Amino acid sequence: MAEPEPAAPVRDLPLMVIGVDHHRTPVEVRERLAVDAGALDGLLAALAALPGGGEAVVVSTCNRLECYLGGSPDRRQVLTLLAERQGLDTELLDRHLYHHQGRHGVRHLFRVVSGLESLVIGEYQIVHQIKTAYDQAQSAKATGPLLNPLFQRALAVAKDVRNQTAIGKHKLSVASVAVDLAKHIHGELSQARLLVVGAGEIAELAVKYLVSAGVRQLSIVNRSPERATALAADLTTTDFKPEVLPWSGLGEALAAHDIVVSSTAAPHPVILANDVRSARKRRRSPLMLIDLAVPRDVEPAVAGLDDVYLYNIDHLDAVVASNRQLRVEEVDAAAALVDSMVASYATDVRHDKAALLAQVAGYFQDVVAAEEVRLRAKLGLADSADLRYGLERVGNKLQHQLMRYLREHAGDPQAERVVRGILGLPADG
Repeated sequence: MAEPEPAAPVRDLPLMVIGVDHHRTPVEVRERLAVDAGALDGLLAALAALPGGGEAVVVSTCNRLECYLGGSPDRRQVLTLLAERQGLDTELLDRHLYHHQGRHGVRHLFRVVSGLESLVIGEYQIVHQIKTAYDQAQSAKATGPLLNPLFQRALAVAKDVRNQTAIGKHKLSVASVAVDLAKHIHGELSQARLLVVGAGEIAELAVKYLVSAGVRQLSIVNRSPERATALAADLTTTDFKPEVLPWSGLGEALAAHDIVVSSTAAPHPVILANDVRSARKRRRSPLMLIDLAVPRDVEPAVAGLDDVYLYNIDHLDAVVASNRQLRVEEVDAAAALVDSMVASYATDVRHDKAALLAQVAGYFQDVVAAEEVRLRAKLGLADSADLRYGLERVGNKLQHQLMRYLREHAGDPQAERVVRGILGLPADG
């Protein structure tokens, strides 16, 4: 499960992690937080521009939206930015968000990339998703001396955990869970007719698992016929050839197939209740739909139709729950290894380029804490929450300018000496 929020920020590294995941946030909220690929660069730029910040990586998958922020931005400002950009009520979002700082944030990332926070414990797909998110942030010039070494280390941690523990043994993935569900409804799959809607990575994984489980009748529907044709060609063998159907024939295809696996990138449902209702009238056997998309591809009302079985991402947890207990020892070993790697990273970071940034953040944290104590006593305040909030905002704005200066002059010894001199930081770092 997701780790509890720390009681207070950790000063050793100016890092904030803020997000939602399947542990505490239902799919109807997560799907509204899914970031469209075309909007990702804009979100990265907006997050990196927040006072006190400067670097950002955004991980957006069907199970989580996480923002990794280099610096010490104000949590409320991050929350407001996400709510406004995704069209969500701020208070609703606040009820679901988790928040980690410093080493707690490092630990969370290392657990995520190791598969310890996944819906299916130990699944390896998350490594590719983290790497893709990091590559996208790098391309958008949203990373720097704080997040670059962190994410590079995280990817190395994932490899070490996989090599040194058995957490990936008999692993399941979202795609393989689709096989379990299909067998549960239809039994032997050699006679089942499978329709795949969408031709992206998750859909391709689902196809490969289902084919390996015995499916021999497969059709593919995708808005891009070229992508569907490419997927069909990739799966074609001497005795197996998928059929590519036009997107306009989706309604007809629903009636002609027994299992539908849908995983498109559409921002709204593509399989509607009326279409499924019509398809059911033209068939005798049950229709099973596995919706692997976030936002969801299948209209929720489909679940209420007779002889129709609809499963979405949030249903998969129950399917794999029986396997989790079998891996308790493996999970414990992986978690212990992650904790040791967090400690190692915390030691190493004091000797790399992030060390000065951590010192700058610590300087302003000390100033804010000292001024809060002084002003609280002088003004006779019993509750200084608003006072501290105001001081932190001022500190973040000042800190942001120095952080930006250091990032713009990364590796420049003269720039580092200037900042150390201004703040009175020790020359040896």
